[in-house]
Amino acid sequence: MIKKAGSLFTTAYLLLIFGVYPFYMKQGYVDIGKAKYYFFIYSSFAAAGIFTLISILLTVQGIYQCLKKRKMYLIDWNNLSIVDLFVIMYAAEIFISYAFSDFRGEALWGAEGWYMGLVLKLILCALYFFISRLWDGNRFVWHTSIAISGIVFVLGILDRFSIYLIPLEIRQPEFISTLGNINWFNGYLSVLAPVGICMFLFQNKNIYLKLFYGIYTVISFMAGVSQGGDSIFLFFAALFFILLWISLEKEAWFRNYFLLIFLWGFSAQAVRFMRVFMPDRYNYDTNNLCAYATGSNVTLAAGIFGLLIYGMLLWKKENFFLSEYIKKTIRKTMVVLLLGGIMLWLFIAGFNTSIGISGLEEKSFFLLNKNWGNGRGAAFSIAFDSFKQMPLLHKFIGVGADCFSVYVYSLPDLAVKLKEAFGNSRLTNAHNELLTCLVNEGILGVCLFLGIVIFFVKKCMKNGKENYIFLGLAACVICYLCHNMVSFEQVLNLPFLFLLMGMGGAASQGQSD
Repeated sequence: MIKKAGSLFTTAYLLLIFGVYPFYMKQGYVDIGKAKYYFFIYSSFAAAGIFTLISILLTVQGIYQCLKKRKMYLIDWNNLSIVDLFVIMYAAEIFISYAFSDFRGEALWGAEGWYMGLVLKLILCALYFFISRLWDGNRFVWHTSIAISGIVFVLGILDRFSIYLIPLEIRQPEFISTLGNINWFNGYLSVLAPVGICMFLFQNKNIYLKLFYGIYTVISFMAGVSQGGDSIFLFFAALFFILLWISLEKEAWFRNYFLLIFLWGFSAQAVRFMRVFMPDRYNYDTNNLCAYATGSNVTLAAGIFGLLIYGMLLWKKENFFLSEYIKKTIRKTMVVLLLGGIMLWLFIAGFNTSIGISGLEEKSFFLLNKNWGNGRGAAFSIAFDSFKQMPLLHKFIGVGADCFSVYVYSLPDLAVKLKEAFGNSRLTNAHNELLTCLVNEGILGVCLFLGIVIFFVKKCMKNGKENYIFLGLAACVICYLCHNMVSFEQVLNLPFLFLLMGMGGAASQGQSD
């Protein structure tokens, strides 16, 4: 009875966060980060109190049953997964970082407008455990959560074409849907979209779910290629890479992968169609990769290619087979191409930066200076310089959660560089997840966070053979990390990441339907 009550309350909490939180605003986009944070933290504090009470009651019940059976009650440490242990150690590291921080006021709640401090991160770690232990894995929550994110994406597409269904006080092209600026929109999309897209890719039994998630996939792709930020292409690259890796396991998945490529190309062309027939409504700069993808024939060719290969594999259905040797060869080739591509870019960019290559001198993508990545080069450089100046202890444990800004501005030489690079705009993070974590939480924090990610993905890939939802969660974590190579944690991506990992933890314990 107590456990059922805990599961019902957990379901209600998840529906509140996944279903209401993305839409919550106060005075439109005025202080949207603050409004979102307070909604989440107040809801989560209240929920955590009830979760704690339920957990205590369950513990007392367990002790009573053990005494009744004349057995000693012990904590079942075998029930703790490697991911659980890393989450515990990560929470402990954040607290230690706070305890030794010179900026405890900032570290406690986080920088103004961002709030990625000790309080939020500890509550996220606690929620991970509560959800993974109390939730029963109700499929309705999965489907509803993804459907709601689809509505958020539709609003983003309409906003980009100046069709505003929700009246707001401030309307600027940088603000999109109900999530804030483009970086926040892309952060939310990079976490939620992979789960729904994977439900389309790996779902082959229920035709209605297949159709539903097919529509969702098109909407997600359209939202991605229409919003205007180049960082979304890191998300696309990570998504298609990991999904090709996974889809090699089954012939139906491999066929569907090429159907997915078709839908991506089709989605870009659908946005192109909207831009042609509503040229005066598109309200963002067209000097970016999104505009190129939706204004050229490259995505059209990709879509046609995907459809042709899908049709061919469908026609050869009875004779189509991937041996283990072919799978291993394809995966080895993928790794070689990935590493080779990175090394080639580093070589060209390094050579062009130091000596110069004719035709590339003005290409910012191949110039490793402060202007690289729309100013991210300066942010990266300052993050490295600030880490170098840290005492040994802080190199190991960091300066405190979300203390990047207050720390780097406390260093006179870096404060001058920040003023030169960003003017009156305040740099609150390095625009790189791991670099920001390195400054805030140190080498230990980076290692523990990566430990959570790596072992969670490993666990999901193993469990994905029986339940394809795990494959979506693996893709979600990988896409989040890859997208945030040029972005940052915030109140609309990190909370959802931890909640989804908690939901995955519940499913992996055999509680899912």
